[in-house]
Amino acid sequence: MNPDSSKQSLLILNAQVVKQIASRKLAFDTVKEAFIAVANNKVNLYPVVIGVVAEPETRISIKSGIEHNSGLLGLKVGSYWPDNDRFGLSNHGSTTLLYNTDTGMPRAIINARELNGLRTAAANAVATATLARSDAHRLTVIGTGHQAEYEVRAVCAVRDIREIRICGRNAERALKFAEALADLNIATKIFDSADEAVADADIISTVTLSRAPLFSATSVSPGCHISAMGADKAGKQELDPQLVANAELYADHPLQSCEIGEFQHAIEQLLIPPHSITAIGAVLNGQHPGRTSRDTITVFDSSGIAIQDLVIAESIVKRALELGLALAVEF
Repeated sequence: MNPDSSKQSLLILNAQVVKQIASRKLAFDTVKEAFIAVANNKVNLYPVVIGVVAEPETRISIKSGIEHNSGLLGLKVGSYWPDNDRFGLSNHGSTTLLYNTDTGMPRAIINARELNGLRTAAANAVATATLARSDAHRLTVIGTGHQAEYEVRAVCAVRDIREIRICGRNAERALKFAEALADLNIATKIFDSADEAVADADIISTVTLSRAPLFSATSVSPGCHISAMGADKAGKQELDPQLVANAELYADHPLQSCEIGEFQHAIEQLLIPPHSITAIGAVLNGQHPGRTSRDTITVFDSSGIAIQDLVIAESIVKRALELGLALAVEF
């Protein structure tokens, strides 16, 4: 049943259907589209809601927005339950809800856990493809959790990576992470020290829950590109504010980055003005030149914006309808 012909129906896409349809290319293309829409002022993003359910880390976050050209309206609810492994479930959950702008009724609900991993990594890949030097070969990833593998594979798809450096708090998890990447046939090294891991790296991806800088500003080489993926609420931090102050700065959404993203700390310390942050979409649409020199350090902050989730979810819904895989229920 098509939700456009019956305003009372709701499409449901479960995890299996989403995984069958989703791909790294689809994520890259849709996230790029979302970033350009932001830079072209075609998007309204509503305030992010973060609720702590139980201390210290159990929480939900709600990100919502609308893309005006298409009338794409909806929200994504993310959850983090750190002890879910005892139930055989993922610690991270993600659900996207799309609305009909003519009626205000929900029209599709999507299990977005796989999409969240793909779209977050796609943001990194889009930024890396846009800002990293074309001859970047050494990738350092800080963090070995659920999202880190998505990030590495996405970056390797846009640059000729010849060495992957892994640094995490748990040596056993770092080893398992390296083993999971074996099919890439890329030399992989594990480091105990983040400062050593980032030395001479061409690309750095930080994928952690950190609330303090992971490495010193002086450890980063000229010309490096950094994608900071972890900060998405007040207090989270992965980078030294002095490193941020000495770099060219880009973000999925500059205002949100100042409030809950990586750049909140340099802003609070008056090291950078908010207007020094460029929307990555402005580089993609030609409004901004991007990297200005070979030796410039570029930093992309991904605090995660609703339009990424909505655009990729809409693409999945359309494909599911074409394949007859969407379940429609009366609502």
